[in-house]
Amino acid sequence: MKKILYFLLFCFHLSCSRAQTFDGSWKGEVEVSGQKLLLIFNLEKANNDTWTGTFESPMQTSQRFPISAIRTKNDSIWMDIKNIGLVYAGFLDRDKDVMKGVMKQAGFRSAMILVRSENEQSGLSRKQDVFPPYDYIEEEVSFQNPKGNAVLAGTLTYPKTGGPFPAVVLVNGSGQQNRDSEVFGHRPFKVLADHLSKNGFAVLRYDDRGIGESKGEVNLATTIDFASDANAAVDFLNKKDMVKAGKVGIIGHSEGALIAEIVAAENPKVDYIALLSGPVLKGDSLLILQSYALGKAAGLSASALEINKANNRKLYNILLQDEPPKVLSESLQQELIRQNDGNPLTPEMKIKLSPMMSPWFRTFLRIDPEYYLKQVKVPIFASFGGKDVQVPANENIYALQRLRLNTTDVTIKDYSNLNHLFQQAQTGKIEEYFENSESFNLQLLHELTKWLKLKVK
Repeated sequence: MKKILYFLLFCFHLSCSRAQTFDGSWKGEVEVSGQKLLLIFNLEKANNDTWTGTFESPMQTSQRFPISAIRTKNDSIWMDIKNIGLVYAGFLDRDKDVMKGVMKQAGFRSAMILVRSENEQSGLSRKQDVFPPYDYIEEEVSFQNPKGNAVLAGTLTYPKTGGPFPAVVLVNGSGQQNRDSEVFGHRPFKVLADHLSKNGFAVLRYDDRGIGESKGEVNLATTIDFASDANAAVDFLNKKDMVKAGKVGIIGHSEGALIAEIVAAENPKVDYIALLSGPVLKGDSLLILQSYALGKAAGLSASALEINKANNRKLYNILLQDEPPKVLSESLQQELIRQNDGNPLTPEMKIKLSPMMSPWFRTFLRIDPEYYLKQVKVPIFASFGGKDVQVPANENIYALQRLRLNTTDVTIKDYSNLNHLFQQAQTGKIEEYFENSESFNLQLLHELTKWLKLKVK
């Protein structure tokens, strides 16, 4: 799998790491020939420190296959299921209940995230999923972003009769995501587009560059580049005959909300924006806050949380320096060695380090949403989840409330029991994304739609 949502950060907690365990049932999804398959690895540690386990693909067969070989070292694991020629290699994320890695079988290879879960039905129920026939028109479209030399492919939905219609662009969060913002079998943007088109809106959702049918540079791209894609989407909608002039907005989730702020600050053709879990704090401050919230949810002690916070601040301060990449990389390695009690970095640690040197990460650290929000003159709907550990609600709501904005039309919603994906949640931890059958909370769905209808009258 390609994403967790949103922000899968590569922060390190070397100086306060705790014992890691792979015990339990690990579940993830992989796409094969257009079909999403649920895969399950069941692991158990024997008395002699060896591991045993079984593998399941319940959507294909009820058979359980023995895992032939399991090797672990620190937070890394390698598993081989010889009966079917499948190999998985991964490592535990900072959240001990999340594993990131790569699955290989014959000539097939795919990134895949696993979450620890004991729910036998997890990943199989998606009660809000949407399937044809539809009560509206669905049109496959593509548009160009000449500024970014990208071609974006997407889906435009709109009512069968009437028009012209108010319109919205849906913008994904971080990581390359498809037009449905699909994760763990949930397709929240398809659910949202379906609901809005049934309520009189034209809705454009598109594959991020580098995934699905969209093309464009990804490795060197930053939030600013992705904002230029969203800007092109707004311009594309404004040229469509079925779209009502002066009634075009953006709905963005997570980094997509930040992108909505950027585009609305610069493009006069944006008439309103809805920010779902949108960051208000500057990038480096948000990531430190996020790391703290994730660590707390994972059960880290107060002292460990403070050590992590200080260590991450030192890493980010290095990345914020205006130095050549080679100098920054060397400085990061020196700091990480210090945090690792002077021990040299392993090859696995160096692999985890590389994403921090990416243009996207270094740019995100510097972006201050306040700069763009202060330039926005159109109505704003900002919603936050009280269980969100990726864009924590209280701190971001407070930051938004104290801003002196250029618009007085601001609606702030705090949904106390919703997580980063706007699902009902107990803790907000990432494994709940997978377990939950809810893809997009109905209360938010209805309140957002009501607000949108008021803005386009």
